[in-house]
Amino acid sequence: MHVERLRLTDFRNYHELDLPLPSGLVVFTGRNAQGKSNLLEAVMLAATSRSFRTLNDREAVRWGAPGHFARIDTTVARRGDPLHVEVVLSDTGLPQEGTPARPSASDAALPPAPAAPFRKRIRINGVPRRAMDLLGQITVVVFAPTDLDLVIGSPAERRRFLDMTLCQVHPAYCRALSQYQKIVTQRAALLRRIRDGEESPHALSYWDDQLARLAVPLIRDRAAFLRAAGDAAAEVYAALAANEDVDEETATGEEEGESGESGESDNGLRLVYRPSYDGDVAGDEVKAVAAFRARLSEVRRREVAQGANVLGPHRDDIAFLAGEMDLSTYGSRGQQRSVALALKLAELGYIERETGDQPILLLDDVLSELDAQRRIDLLAAVRTLDQVLLTTTDAATLPPETLNYAHVYRVRGGRVMPVT
Repeated sequence: MHVERLRLTDFRNYHELDLPLPSGLVVFTGRNAQGKSNLLEAVMLAATSRSFRTLNDREAVRWGAPGHFARIDTTVARRGDPLHVEVVLSDTGLPQEGTPARPSASDAALPPAPAAPFRKRIRINGVPRRAMDLLGQITVVVFAPTDLDLVIGSPAERRRFLDMTLCQVHPAYCRALSQYQKIVTQRAALLRRIRDGEESPHALSYWDDQLARLAVPLIRDRAAFLRAAGDAAAEVYAALAANEDVDEETATGEEEGESGESGESDNGLRLVYRPSYDGDVAGDEVKAVAAFRARLSEVRRREVAQGANVLGPHRDDIAFLAGEMDLSTYGSRGQQRSVALALKLAELGYIERETGDQPILLLDDVLSELDAQRRIDLLAAVRTLDQVLLTTTDAATLPPETLNYAHVYRVRGGRVMPVT
C-alpha cells in the first residue's frame, strides 16, 4: 500500500499542493515550521480522520482560508482496487481574512451570533461515508518523538495505541469501543448520583450488564494482539539492543532493579497485558461476561465511594519486561527508545498479517531522537517496506547508502520540491 498522490487545499500552511509520491522511502527535509510534518498529518487524517499532532482539527484549516475549509485528497494504491479518499474540514466560525475578529461598537447591542459548528466530511471513492467507515481503508503506523510516551508515559497513551491499532484492523472492535466509552461515562455519572444519595444502587444492574458485555471482547482482543505482536517486537528489540552503546547513560536503577536484574539485562523483551480485571476472558464468552458481572458486584462499594468505574479496559495497561525488570521504570533511555521502535514495527507487521496490505509508515522527525547506530538499524529495518514517509531537518543525518535509494524532497514555506 502506498500514497500515489496527495492533494491539499488550505491545509495548515499549504494553500494548494498537488504532490505525486513514489513507493519506497520518501524523505521530506527542511527547517522547522516549513510544513514537513503537515504532510504526514494529512496522510494520517486521510487514513483515520484523526491527527496525531492535535485533538483540535480546527487548527488544520489555514488561517484566512476562503470558505474556511481545508481539503485532503488522496489516491492510494493497494493490493486490491485503488482507493480515493477525500476529507474536508469545514470551520465557518473562523473570521474571513481582513475582517475584524471583534465586533465594532455599532454591533455591541446585537446578541452574539451562535458559534458555527465544525464539520468533517468524508468521501470514499466519491461516496459520502462516516469516520468509522474510513478506518481500515488506508492503514498507517506513525512514529513521532512523542511516541516515547508509549513506554514512559501514562497508561492512557498505551491504551490509545492498542485502540488505534485494533480499530484499523477490526471494525467490530471499534464499534464496541465506541459503545463502551459511552457506557463508562453514563455509569460513572450514575455512581456519583448513588454516592450523593440521588439514585438507588438498584439502578446499576442494567449498566453492569452493558459494561460486562462490552468489556470482555475488548480485553480479549487486546490480549490477543499483544500475544501476536510479542514475538515480532522481541525480535526487533533484540536487533536494536545488540548494537546498544555500552556507555549509554541509564535511568535510575541502573545498578540493580527492583527485581534484582541489572539494568543491562540480557533477557528478551516481553509485552505483558495488565488488565484491571484479573478473570479469564479467553473461554466461553457467556461465562466470561457472567464472571465479569459478578466481579462488578464485589467492587460495588468501592466504585460508589469513588464515584468511578474501577474495572474494565479503560483502566488497563501494558508492561514491557526484560526478564522481570520493568523497562518503563528501570530501562535506560536507549532501551526505552528501542522498545518504542520495536512496538511500532510489530504493529506494522500485525496490521499487514491481518489485512493483507502493508501499512504506510510515517516517521516524523524520529531520527533526531536516535543515536547514529539506532538510525542505521531503523532505516535498515524499513528499507523494504512499500512506503515510508520520513521527515528530518537535516538529510545529512541519513547514512550515505540510504540516500542512494531514497526519494528526497525539500520543503520550504509550504512548497515541496524534489531534490535531484
